[in-house]
Amino acid sequence: MRLACVGDIHGREHLDALRADLLRLESVDLFLLAGDMTDRNDKEAFGEVIGAIRARTETPLVAVFGNNEYAADYDEYRRRWGAAEGVRFLHDEAGDFEAGGRRLRIIGSLGVLDRPTWWQRKNMPHLAGEYERRVATIDRLLVGGGTRVLLTHYPPTHATMGGEKEAWRPELGSKALEAVVLRRRPDLVVHGHVHKGIPYAELGRRGGSLDAFLEENRPVPVHNVAFPVRRTISVLEV
Repeated sequence: MRLACVGDIHGREHLDALRADLLRLESVDLFLLAGDMTDRNDKEAFGEVIGAIRARTETPLVAVFGNNEYAADYDEYRRRWGAAEGVRFLHDEAGDFEAGGRRLRIIGSLGVLDRPTWWQRKNMPHLAGEYERRVATIDRLLVGGGTRVLLTHYPPTHATMGGEKEAWRPELGSKALEAVVLRRRPDLVVHGHVHKGIPYAELGRRGGSLDAFLEENRPVPVHNVAFPVRRTISVLEV
């Protein structure tokens, strides 16, 4: 199954580049949006991004929210671009999809931070508890067999942080969620958010215990599809 994946278009900031890249896009089965399709909750710009994609392809769109799509307006995003434009928003939930005779389960979420940002701590003190609960929710949703993709905005690891400063990494992604990924081992992880990160990393088998020895040796591929990193739509196979 071929997946087109992109995040962090930030509305009109990268819209022209996205349009140019869409002209080169070949046939795919699903189009995954890893959050921050707009900037500062500009819903009209969000609509322009979706419109640009829809002008090029009728492929089903699967989206998670980023930190630039504000939680208070999630329902409006769903109402305006859900059924009307064929966007399936996944917020701490799983969706099952089929293409070419293959089934795929996508677990979608904004994701979590190991430490809420200074602004979040000041203005949204409840987020620390929400992040803890979300780790447990994603853990539960990843249980099971079949082909599974974890789609988040915040990276569920520090492995793709690249040039991001070490001191800031807990406010950019999550090692707590990385432990879940290593335990549940989805077939693919797709995220955005880190603009100075690297495009790809693998999460491998942990060592030092009998449980680790018995785990699968297959590493978990992690793709950072933030547009500022890749400068292109990523096409991945699962």
